[in-house]
Amino acid sequence: MSAIELSTVRRHFDRAAAGFHTASVLHKRVGTELVERLSLVDLSPRHILDLGCGTGWCTAFLSHRFGQSAVVGLDLSEAMLRAGEKTTGSGFINGDAHRLPLADQCVDLIFSNLLLPWCDTQIVFSEACRVLRPGGLFTFSSCGPDSLRELAAAWAMVDEGPHVHAFSDMHDLGDSLVQSGFSEPVMDVEMLTFTYRTLEALVTDLRATGARNALSSRQRGLRGSGQGQRFKKAYESLRGEDGTLPLSWEVIYGVAWRPAQRVPDHLSPDGIPVRVSR
Repeated sequence: MSAIELSTVRRHFDRAAAGFHTASVLHKRVGTELVERLSLVDLSPRHILDLGCGTGWCTAFLSHRFGQSAVVGLDLSEAMLRAGEKTTGSGFINGDAHRLPLADQCVDLIFSNLLLPWCDTQIVFSEACRVLRPGGLFTFSSCGPDSLRELAAAWAMVDEGPHVHAFSDMHDLGDSLVQSGFSEPVMDVEMLTFTYRTLEALVTDLRATGARNALSSRQRGLRGSGQGQRFKKAYESLRGEDGTLPLSWEVIYGVAWRPAQRVPDHLSPDGIPVRVSR
């Protein structure tokens, strides 16, 4: 499986930052659902980490939902955080989910909306388990294998190159959670399909949310006009009876607990301590 280049992921989201708040319809739809699901859990977190917060829309939502909690957003893209500082009053940390700049056992709830498709999930899960206090909750959304299936099918008619990320299914995510130290993982799936009148509008929406190919084995440089025309013809063949072009997302919702145990007093700080180095 081709690796994801974090530097490319950062660059794509930096470029998308200015318009992300307006364009992120999927993120808001899924993030709202993820927050609402927390009402089913008996939880009174003191400290919450919004992991992969983007411009902070969910960070602000969490702050409203948990008014007595300290909520911090963390994201790889500095440009996203700068855009978020203009629209929310939340605190932000610029950091990598694979190497969280946080102390062990310092948060009670980790919330992560559509971050995992851009990560090595095993490493992120291990880091999430490390910074959660015993008995803490990790809740997340991700993309399943049927996400962008139309995009993958259209490109498959053009060439054999890697154009769409290989998304993990919920069973693999569940196994990774257990391997990382979590218990009681519960997941379910929802299919969402957005429709567009033109291919240009579809591609513009993807780019506006940073959802671009960041695989290390992707084609570099500009594509020829012939390749672009073949892709357009291939995608047009998927146009539905209503005259629109579909784009599907298989959304996975998951929750898992860090097993409960007594926390030593020196590991129960009043705030969320930032680790400068590990």
